Amino acid sequence: MEMKKLNSLVIAYQTSGSDEVFNEIYAEVIAKGARAFEKIGKSIRADKHEVHAIYEDTLLRCIGKYDGSTDFIKFYLSSVARARTDVYRKKKKLSERETMWQQSEDDSEAATFEIADDFNLAEEVTEIKEADQRQLIDFLTKDSDATTTAIVEAYRTQPKSSALAIAKSLGMHHYTVTRKLEKLAGKFDSKQFGNHTDYLVAL
Repeated sequence: MEMKKLNSLVIAYQTSGSDEVFNEIYAEVIAKGARAFEKIGKSIRADKHEVHAIYEDTLLRCIGKYDGSTDFIKFYLSSVARARTDVYRKKKKLSERETMWQQSEDDSEAATFEIADDFNLAEEVTEIKEADQRQLIDFLTKDSDATTTAIVEAYRTQPKSSALAIAKSLGMHHYTVTRKLEKLAGKFDSKQFGNHTDYLVAL
C-alpha cells in the first residue's frame, strides 16, 4: 500500500471510527508483519503475545495522535521502536532483580537471624504490591464513569492484553478504550505511583 493511501486511511478513521477502515489499516500495519513477532519477542525477552499487544497498542495510540505532518508508517515505526526498547529495559531490570534475589537466597544459609516458620516473604511482597495497585486504581477511577472503571479492571485481570483485546472482551469499540486511557493519563502522577501501566495489569 502506498504511504499516502495509508495516511488518508488513518485520517479517515479519526473522523469516522469505521471498523472497515480500521481493519484495512490493521491488515497493512499489523497483519503483514505478524510472522516476525516471535523472533522480535526473543530479542526483547518477551513472548509473541506480548509483542502482538505492544504493536496493537502502539497502533491505536499513533492513530489517535497522528496529525498528518509526516507519513503515518514512519511515525508508527518510530513509536514501535521506542515501545520495544521500553519493554526490553523493563524485562532486563526484572531479570537482574531475579538474579539478585536468587543470589540472596543462595547466601541465606550464612544469615545470623531466623525467620518465623509461618512468614512467607513472597506472599508479603505480593500483598504490598496489590495494595499499591489498588490504591492507584481507586485514585484513577475516582469520579470516573462505569466504562472507564471497567477498562481499568480489565487491564488488571488480563495482564498481557492489548487495548484492542480489552475492547473486544468488553464489547466496546477499540477507539473508546484508547480515549479513556488517554484521559486517565492526565490524572496520573508518575512520581507518586511510578509507571501507570505497571499497575493496570495484575501483579
